[in-house]
Amino acid sequence: MLKEIGDVVDDQSAKRIKDLLQKNNSKSGHVSNGMPDKSQDQTGSSKRSSSPSSIGSLEAVDRVEEDLNLTESSRATGYMGKSSEITWMGRVQEEAEQRNRGQSPKATSENHTGDKISPTTVNYHIDDLGVDAPGLVQMYWVPPRHVADHLFETYLLAVHPHFPIINSTLFSTQYRDFFDETSYAGDKWMAILNMIFAIATEYLYNSDVAQRRDIKDHLFYLTRARMLSMGGDSLFEHPDLQQVQIEGLIAFHMLSTNQINRAWRISALAIRSATSLGINLKSSCRKMLGVSKEIGCRIWWCLYTVEHTLGSMTGRATSISTNMYTTQLPLPFDEDHLSEPSAKLFLDNFDIREKRVDMAMTSPHIRYPDSQQTEDALAGRLWLQSLPVNSSLYFLYYCDLTVINQEILDQVYSAESAAVSWEDIKGSISRLKATVDAWLLTLPPGLDFTALKDENQKTYWAKTNLAFHYHSTRIVLGRPCLCRHNPNQTDRRRNSTEERGFSHDMAVMTLESAMKMLDLLPDEPSSVHLYQFCPWWCFLHYIMQAATVIILELLFRCVHMPDRQSSLIQSAKKSVRWLYMMSTHCIASHRAWQLCESALRRLVSSMGYDDSDTPQTPNQQPDGLSGDHVDHVPPAQRDGRHDGMQGLSYNGQYQSSIQPHENHDVGHSNNDSDLAGSLAFGILCAPSTEEHTAGDAHFPYDPISQEFIRYLFPSLDGGDNPNGEKHTF
Repeated sequence: MLKEIGDVVDDQSAKRIKDLLQKNNSKSGHVSNGMPDKSQDQTGSSKRSSSPSSIGSLEAVDRVEEDLNLTESSRATGYMGKSSEITWMGRVQEEAEQRNRGQSPKATSENHTGDKISPTTVNYHIDDLGVDAPGLVQMYWVPPRHVADHLFETYLLAVHPHFPIINSTLFSTQYRDFFDETSYAGDKWMAILNMIFAIATEYLYNSDVAQRRDIKDHLFYLTRARMLSMGGDSLFEHPDLQQVQIEGLIAFHMLSTNQINRAWRISALAIRSATSLGINLKSSCRKMLGVSKEIGCRIWWCLYTVEHTLGSMTGRATSISTNMYTTQLPLPFDEDHLSEPSAKLFLDNFDIREKRVDMAMTSPHIRYPDSQQTEDALAGRLWLQSLPVNSSLYFLYYCDLTVINQEILDQVYSAESAAVSWEDIKGSISRLKATVDAWLLTLPPGLDFTALKDENQKTYWAKTNLAFHYHSTRIVLGRPCLCRHNPNQTDRRRNSTEERGFSHDMAVMTLESAMKMLDLLPDEPSSVHLYQFCPWWCFLHYIMQAATVIILELLFRCVHMPDRQSSLIQSAKKSVRWLYMMSTHCIASHRAWQLCESALRRLVSSMGYDDSDTPQTPNQQPDGLSGDHVDHVPPAQRDGRHDGMQGLSYNGQYQSSIQPHENHDVGHSNNDSDLAGSLAFGILCAPSTEEHTAGDAHFPYDPISQEFIRYLFPSLDGGDNPNGEKHTF
């Protein structure tokens, strides 16, 4: 009966029921259905141990172990595969629970498959929160020129080098013409502009505390872009290049705001739109300018990098298999130099481009590593190393490593690997490690991050971003070997010293990369450093990869690095401190901090180390913030209101207040005079008549269910402001 109840209740209750049944039946050798446990044969071997997928951390890589359609929260989380740090965090929680029960390492390894933690309970992303603007949205509203200029310049400096999905030279000209009222802008161009504003707004809000009260909610720009490009019958219309750019920008924005499941869906749509236009293939069309072909190439690689990042974060199969694209890697020339003779030589000649650029990179040689030493490859590599560092050269090497990382996901973490022997998987890991090492050796001196030192910002940010990507790749590659593997009797006879050494060496490589990734950060957490030099759009993903593998090793009692225990603890503490800093303005970071801090605090104290330098209380919210107040008024019915306080947006980021001089009414007509409004976005909170308790200063976290209260936006009474005006959007 309890087992039947466990199939219909929430994840946390189901887990408790399973624990109770296992505890009562373990002594009698029966499983929870009351029948004898047939998983043990006469030799005591586990039946699952003979399965290739049970080796390392790849067990059940081809299965879904819960009904993901059961609840809203499970649907928001979705499937999380073996390469996802969400799944790794579930393993951390399993190990921590087993350790608290006092079970031996052997028991932990043997029983953890029956004690699974649902990904929903350890998911720190915010797909459970909405993405609609908390107020009315006027489709053709634009901010004042000085505000728009600031947002556009921020995008070009902070986003475009990492994500060159627009032709910045052409778009800048169109932008000036639009605001000078010398040209007409179509709906899709306006949608692209609003997505640029949305991404820049979110970046400025998170990166500059001083401006935080003047930065408004990015969701209004996002909603406006959706209305302009994805409303009504738009999704059933045939896509053009602008539609591909819009969908790519939305996917990137969702990724950067931790709406991972939503980003996953939009990214797939963008890939489909791009392939329907053939952007994934080489273009030999003589009617197209070479610059236009190159922009199409960069659009493809922008979509590729986002899709890959989401695939790594979720552990899901991506839409970018190696046999579905022939687009060449992007050229190492910035867009304002593509019309110069040196660049036109490559734009007009496929053969020269392939010899000088493609053959000089590492990813085209994954399957045939010997071809890396050909005369063309070496000559191309020398030419690339002679070029000055620019954002396009950085993007070229970033894409090259992304292809290698995607190959790791395809060969090691795919569902097909369930039918592959551990020997074959081990061979793939070994070959891919050599490929990653080769990529590092091909880096030009201006991008070589192995000896980071104080340099100018133009090279330092590029080196740091490539370093994060490199160490993340090594962590994903070696993660299957970071485990307790207790082979059965038959496996033991095959388990040579050499094989044990391979798994051990790969586990050490994973941990060393995690520690080196954290070494890239200053000891004192700084949001300025994060958003100026680090891959800010997926930084939480990187830091959680490092934190989970280090904490997991500590839970394994440092079996792979027994002489580095103190260093591992210091690295784990550093990751928690950075998560703590990020939690001041990001709910996803706060959730991640809670997961890591709770596991690490118990570990550190049990190991006899001092935990006084690790934050142990939730980060205080800014003054006047009432983000834990629950309101059941639908977001679509909310108007903005100025009350001189700050609020917490239900989209997962802190919402700032309106300054008195920004209170303007924006009508809903489409007259030209309405196109230049103010950036007067509404506040989400109203003054409370109740006294705030001490708990009001913290996030709405339920310590019993270990889940966050779902509705995080404060209430509004919808009334007029003291001047009798209502703020519309």
